[in-house]
Amino acid sequence: MVTYTLNFGQKQLARVEELVFYVVKLIKDKRRAGQPLSRIFRQIFENKKTRRIFGLNLTLVALFTGILIPPISAFSGNPQAEITTINPEIVQLTTESSVRVPTDSFVVSQGYSLFHRGIDLDGQTGEPVYPVMDGVVEQTISGRFGFGNHIIINHGSGFKSLYAHLSKIVVKENEKVDKGTVIGTIGSTGMAFGDHLHLEVYDNDRTFNPLTILK
Repeated sequence: MVTYTLNFGQKQLARVEELVFYVVKLIKDKRRAGQPLSRIFRQIFENKKTRRIFGLNLTLVALFTGILIPPISAFSGNPQAEITTINPEIVQLTTESSVRVPTDSFVVSQGYSLFHRGIDLDGQTGEPVYPVMDGVVEQTISGRFGFGNHIIINHGSGFKSLYAHLSKIVVKENEKVDKGTVIGTIGSTGMAFGDHLHLEVYDNDRTFNPLTILK
């Protein structure tokens, strides 16, 4: 057991008694019922009157009261509660995003606008294309005009995505896909000028800028 010896004069003891009286008064104040003890002490030490009374002895008084007053535990009302000591460790939590970029590289060659209801992602013919989210293949269309070879994936809750100008489609309708599934490859089929992926996203059949969910 460690014994603490504090040499207080009459003047210092009087100040300690005055502080204890002030603390008891705050604790009994019903207006402050339920407030943490730390708030009470913070109010004590921030009070101008207290600082004027105790001056530089506040540090000594705080040390004295910290020695005498036992720590308050959240488990103090339950003697059967088990208190577990947790060793501090640096834990890195990795959270997986529900949305991904549909290509291995992310270079936007044309943005979203009133006359271009999606974004174009630059790439080379044959590079893989992935769904932006898990879902079910709703349609696979092969064509020489418009979107050319393209896929529509239903992600649920009215959210869909379209992948156009593909050189190859490698999934079938009603097939379940996830963000790691290769659904096709980049190409330039349909009305396309050069290799790229045209991506559109829909919320209840209305397009919106895909960059709002990809960035």
